[in-house]
Amino acid sequence: MSHPIVVTVICDGHRPDFVSEETTPQMARLRRAGTWFADHRGIFPSATRASSASIATGCWPISHGLRGNAVALPIENGHEVHDAGRPEFYETYRNHFGRLLTRPSLSQRAASLHGAVLCSNVSPGAAFFHDAEGHGELHHRELSYSRGRVPLMPAIVAPPGAVGDAVLADKFSSILMERPPSVATLWLSEPDKTMHAFPLGSPQHLMALREVDRHVGAVAETVEWLRDRGHDVLLLVGSDHGHESVTGTVPVERRLHEAGFKMSLDSPEIVVAPQGSSAFIHFGGDALPRRMEVADWLGQQSWAGRIIMGEDLAELGQITAADVLAIDMAKSPGRNCNGVPGLTAMAVRFAENEDAVRRDCGMHGGLGPHETRPTLIAVGNGFSAGSVVTTTSRIIDLAPTALRHLGLPLDGLDGVVLGGPAPG
Repeated sequence: MSHPIVVTVICDGHRPDFVSEETTPQMARLRRAGTWFADHRGIFPSATRASSASIATGCWPISHGLRGNAVALPIENGHEVHDAGRPEFYETYRNHFGRLLTRPSLSQRAASLHGAVLCSNVSPGAAFFHDAEGHGELHHRELSYSRGRVPLMPAIVAPPGAVGDAVLADKFSSILMERPPSVATLWLSEPDKTMHAFPLGSPQHLMALREVDRHVGAVAETVEWLRDRGHDVLLLVGSDHGHESVTGTVPVERRLHEAGFKMSLDSPEIVVAPQGSSAFIHFGGDALPRRMEVADWLGQQSWAGRIIMGEDLAELGQITAADVLAIDMAKSPGRNCNGVPGLTAMAVRFAENEDAVRRDCGMHGGLGPHETRPTLIAVGNGFSAGSVVTTTSRIIDLAPTALRHLGLPLDGLDGVVLGGPAPG
């Protein structure tokens, strides 16, 4: 029996200015067939793991609870930094807070219909927090499970990058044709993986875009197959964030130690949780009263951009706390070695030797005009062919739009519905 379906393809890190007839002909065709969102925006930090939670829940981090790609958790006299992308962080997070996300995912909301499927080739954390409570079906190299987190065997073999993307894209289309769910999401690791490793605009980057575009085209063909069989399919194609090019790396925590704010490199009273081109700085113990002094010092550093704390964090949809401030690394309107606009400094904790491998390559996480600008195309009922929406849309608007297409309640959301008529 036919039913409404929402199919989403996330091409991780894809910048909208790289959608072209020459490089991404399939996405260019879908842009003509549907609605292009010209002012689409991500969250802060513009990083994948928290963005995955925001796309899944339709909420800002302040509402769903996952702060960023790296998270500092309290310990005695300070904090300890954890990589939210690692498989073990999932249980670490649950054990610390006694919960996972504080808002329901699209998978949970669609469980009463025909369920949800996620094929993801990004980090385990980004995949796990997209369906935090295991209400849907996940296919990922670290863990594949059916509803209720019941393991699926054999585990899928899909390494990050082009090879794994191809495996999961094929798996995704097979599932759609064999047993179409109400919600189906394919999250590709490219072009993000290549953009981090090679300069933006390089032959390697352009090749990654062509490969991703091929997968988008294959999913679009499957969507047409479903429509021919009576399913009302809303196709959303886009990304979670954009990229800027790295001008240099800054070991922020090391610099804080050198400036006398931090007792030793490994002491916990001040720690930095890097988010790529931004960072959260956490204070504990005797260092807590020095937060404003550190903020003033940061404001004098050439590599520091905007310093954010308190209600300014809340206005960005980010979690506020008295023991934290955020730093957006310095941005520049210049161009990289391939003429691609948008430059940023990159935050790390301690490493002094990353400039040679990072310069001109892609990075994200901050508030730069390109890293905060993901891609979005909507093709389906209510989204006119060839139309362009110039008002601001956000990645938190995808879940409300999906819920309306499915005829499900729109409660507990920060985002709003994009276009399209109400169901029925």
